[in-house]
Amino acid sequence: MKKKKEKWLNNEFLVEMSEVINQLTKKGAQINNSDLSGIVIDNKSPVEQLRKSYLFESKLLNVNLTYSTVSGSANQSDWRKVNLTKAKLDRCSINKSQIKECNFQEAKLVINADDTIFEDCSFINAKLGIGTYGYEYGGRRTKFYNCDFTGAVFRNQEFRASKLFNCNFTGTRFINCDLRGIKIEGNKPKDEQFEKMDVPQF
Repeated sequence: MKKKKEKWLNNEFLVEMSEVINQLTKKGAQINNSDLSGIVIDNKSPVEQLRKSYLFESKLLNVNLTYSTVSGSANQSDWRKVNLTKAKLDRCSINKSQIKECNFQEAKLVINADDTIFEDCSFINAKLGIGTYGYEYGGRRTKFYNCDFTGAVFRNQEFRASKLFNCNFTGTRFINCDLRGIKIEGNKPKDEQFEKMDVPQF
């Protein structure tokens, strides 16, 4: 991880990545087949240009964002085959987006995902939410198709009126979440997988 982060402090590397960095300063960035592992896109980024960048209306295809940190708006985006293993989406909005075949394994996700569709994504051992009480993050009318939540933890999340179709809930934990109106088809979590909350009526 350290090497992935440190390369963004290397001037020669930044020159090589100047075109991509420039894309990220604009609405609707289109990035394909790129290794952006370790990038920090928020107001504390070591790369000055990325402190005011965002992924609003971005189209990412086959992009490596492992060990990255992303904040701000990525609303109305289209992400395909993006690797976000061990990434941190920190208070990131991805509302009204299409997320397909993306890998969120071991990622930390503090997100808003209203009206977003996740399809064929892996959330193995991911942590969704934050430790404080309140339901600031999660999503309404979010849809998950064929997603793997093995070992994932949902903590203090609101996923109201959301739908999950044919997902894997092996070892998934839901802690103090608001899941009113949720619909689950196919595999369903067991009652004991819901902690500090009422078991939702599917």
